[in-house]
Amino acid sequence: QAYNCLIHFYKRIITMSSVALDICNSCFMLYNSTDHAPLILSCYHTYCRTCVDTFMFLNQQITCLSCSKVTQATSVSSLPQNPYLQPRDSISPLPPYLRKPSGSTVEDVYYSDSDEEKSNSGVSEELKRNLIINSQKNNINLISEILDTNMQSIQKSKSARKLKNETLNETLSAVERLKIKLENDIKNNKKQAKILIEIEKKSITLSQQFTEVDGTDYNSIKFIYQEGSKIQKILKAEVDVSNVHMLERAICQSTVKINFDKADKFLTDLKAENDQIYMKLSTSLENDSELIFLSTFMLKSLFTDKIATHNKCYKNLSEIEYDHMPSRQFEDLSKFVDVTEAKSNPINSDVKVDMPISAKSSQWNVVSSKINNNVAGQATKTVSGKPVSFSDMAKKQANPAAAVVKRIPFPEKTIGQTNRPHCFFKMQVDNQPPFRVVFELRPDMAPKMVENFVKLCKGLPNGRGYNGSKIYRAKDDDHLLGGDFENNDGTGGHSAFEERYVLAEQCPLRDHKGAIRMRGQERTMDGRCKIGSQFMIWVGDLEYKEYRFTLVFGKVVEGFNQLCEVSRIKTVQKSPTSWILKQSVKIVDSGTL
Repeated sequence: QAYNCLIHFYKRIITMSSVALDICNSCFMLYNSTDHAPLILSCYHTYCRTCVDTFMFLNQQITCLSCSKVTQATSVSSLPQNPYLQPRDSISPLPPYLRKPSGSTVEDVYYSDSDEEKSNSGVSEELKRNLIINSQKNNINLISEILDTNMQSIQKSKSARKLKNETLNETLSAVERLKIKLENDIKNNKKQAKILIEIEKKSITLSQQFTEVDGTDYNSIKFIYQEGSKIQKILKAEVDVSNVHMLERAICQSTVKINFDKADKFLTDLKAENDQIYMKLSTSLENDSELIFLSTFMLKSLFTDKIATHNKCYKNLSEIEYDHMPSRQFEDLSKFVDVTEAKSNPINSDVKVDMPISAKSSQWNVVSSKINNNVAGQATKTVSGKPVSFSDMAKKQANPAAAVVKRIPFPEKTIGQTNRPHCFFKMQVDNQPPFRVVFELRPDMAPKMVENFVKLCKGLPNGRGYNGSKIYRAKDDDHLLGGDFENNDGTGGHSAFEERYVLAEQCPLRDHKGAIRMRGQERTMDGRCKIGSQFMIWVGDLEYKEYRFTLVFGKVVEGFNQLCEVSRIKTVQKSPTSWILKQSVKIVDSGTL
């Protein structure tokens, strides 16, 4: 059938110029009302019934030989006939006077289109009307869909613009309030700075007066103590301000990771619920946009308030500072020294300190007192006017009413009091006594790598972990390699997660002496590394190229000297990718602190 169709196709092309309009373009037979009836397709091409049934109809589809367009039809008989191509047998015969004796016509007879329309006016007009009506309905439906879609888009855009405008107005209002707050903070900060300058001048004046005062002038010494105590109370509040400033600077040097905890359905449909943003909090208006600068400012403020309010270790910093301040009680000697002759004047606003020095400052003015003991019935004793020496005052009993303040010294800051997690290795070289190595980790910079390392230090239920593994490679005063708990030669290892290798963060921490980093196992197309369980510890000074991102996630804070000794153990290369130390360096225990 395909072969015959191809033959008819080429035959039609070759003889197209000589084909009459009432001849089938495929078989070149004249149209009639039976087997060669002119059938019109949806593409408006016309073929006879025989050609359509033989070469074009297949599986209720008719493929046009001219344009290859497919017309759906249940059968060939369901196709309409072309009203403009009348079959020959439907045309009325010529009258006898127009015929030749032999039966041929005297001359050609032509029928006008008007005659054809009159003979078949019902069919042609109805078909045209149906075609026009259907086309018009399609146009109307199309226009209706366009208008409805436009109205929906307009309403949706209006609602989005309205919400956007409300959000921007609220943000602008918040910015205005924040601006007022910041201006007030600036005024208060300048005011406090001026107060500190005045306090500094007063402290300098008190120091000068204290160096010049006579050691036996009790009134002047007491006055200096009172003024110094006042300044000390004021500076206690400044200690908190200094600690907040240190906290803000530490936060500025950190990087935050922002991700979705509970994502909206729209984000889930976009597959964006696992997207993350890494943002460095040290920004400037010269290099960053206003939005990023304000965002980092707000994040720094939130972290500062959170840590300063709820972090216990941070609160202990102020207590440590307070403990370093002198807090002993001033010994009151007013019972033994005459204080009526000299009265201390407060420090004036012009920072001048008027501290009266008694003309008889070389001697203590002793106050005469009477000691009565009516209960015991003893006689009254009068103290003579002889000056009392320091040794005599020391022999007298202490005032029993004075409360004794017992201060418990604050313990020294240990590893457990910091916010950063710490892990340890208990390592043993051959049969020598084991030693401990402690690492301080940075989850704020590399949360994925820290989580992987901590889990392996604790050990997993399936047996994966650093406990029992060995250091398999070392370079003299340069680095150590370990973490291959499968083969202990650098060819194995597995992460703490289901995948053998997981994608590591782009950590901004630098490779430096004492740093611990993961060993890259695979590299992706964008240059990022995948890690397993193998790690590297730098024990020497690095002279390598500095990269923008590394695999560093912590540093050694204990046991560094022992690691330097281990790095000097010779290494034997078993294969191009595996090594082993000549001495056994085993991690006999590991965990967290």
